[in-house]
Amino acid sequence: MTVVQMHQTVTGHDAIGNDIEAIFKLLNAQGRRCVVFANNTLNKQVTYIEESELDSVLQEEDNIILYHHSVYWEQGFEILKKAKAKIVFRYHNITPPAFFEPYNSFHTQQCEKGRKQTDTLIQEFPNAFWLCDSQYNAEDLRGVSKERIGICPPFHKIEEWRETKPDEAILNDLITRKEINLLFVGRIVPNKGHKMLLEIMKIFTTNYPDPIRLRVIGKFDDGLPGYNSLIEKTIQKYHLDDCIEFIGEINDATLLAYYLGSDFLVCTSEHEGFCVPIVEAQYLGLPILALKECAVPETIGKNQIVLEKDPKKFAAGIYALYHNREYMRFLIHHGSENIENRFTIGKISETFLKEFAKGAER
Repeated sequence: MTVVQMHQTVTGHDAIGNDIEAIFKLLNAQGRRCVVFANNTLNKQVTYIEESELDSVLQEEDNIILYHHSVYWEQGFEILKKAKAKIVFRYHNITPPAFFEPYNSFHTQQCEKGRKQTDTLIQEFPNAFWLCDSQYNAEDLRGVSKERIGICPPFHKIEEWRETKPDEAILNDLITRKEINLLFVGRIVPNKGHKMLLEIMKIFTTNYPDPIRLRVIGKFDDGLPGYNSLIEKTIQKYHLDDCIEFIGEINDATLLAYYLGSDFLVCTSEHEGFCVPIVEAQYLGLPILALKECAVPETIGKNQIVLEKDPKKFAAGIYALYHNREYMRFLIHHGSENIENRFTIGKISETFLKEFAKGAER
């Protein structure tokens, strides 16, 4: 039996690329042949096949397509229509188009088509199994019976950081600063909630005495000049130039240093199908203040701080938490429990194999 993972683009530094790579290694270690088909093959840790070989593999009914659905992909849909192999959809969610509508018509259209394609895939492949990152994602699958839906968190590489040495210069700088160090991890796109981050910073710097600095790790999207300009102008309007730093894309050693040296992770994202930075922060013992939206409450687990969309509450929460070390230790303890109970690689592997087997048996 051959398992073919499919996705339009496979990279080595994003959540879906990490998921594809881990599944590739897991299935091959289990003695199954797993290969990958993609248009853009940027992750060199997996084995790819050409479309000519793909056609023959997918004509075998005993083979399995593990189709990662996170973007509109017309070619992928056409390939599925011709296949005789069993289909398992790995659903990572697609951002609602409304987030992009004020800034980029192409992104808006791609999100619209992607979400419509979800409904098309459900209709065209009524016997397929859907393996979702979260229960939140599963709720998108209108018309799919519960028996054909499984939940498995995405794989991550956090445990590999045990072998990674954090950037000493950055870590030393962070831990010696006499200020509150906030961290946000995520691309600079409208659904990630950067405007609310700036509101929080404005309120905090205006009303609280502690010096504070926010560092945003993630790259700007060149296709969103209007959104990028809005962020820059808001920073200037609120006089936040001296307390916000955009780090951009970084390597594991640098990211590890920022996680270890910061006081809190602040998550203001308005749309997440899972939210890997929450798992990263909890694994590394970093307290979190998170927005109560999308899959975030599900991922963050019990006994954590999840707030309504009110910048004043976030600002107050930052101040109160910074001055209550016992409560910080409480959050760190229960965050660690969340990881151990749900998100170790061993737990995810066990869940994946169990749920994938359901799809393979259909």
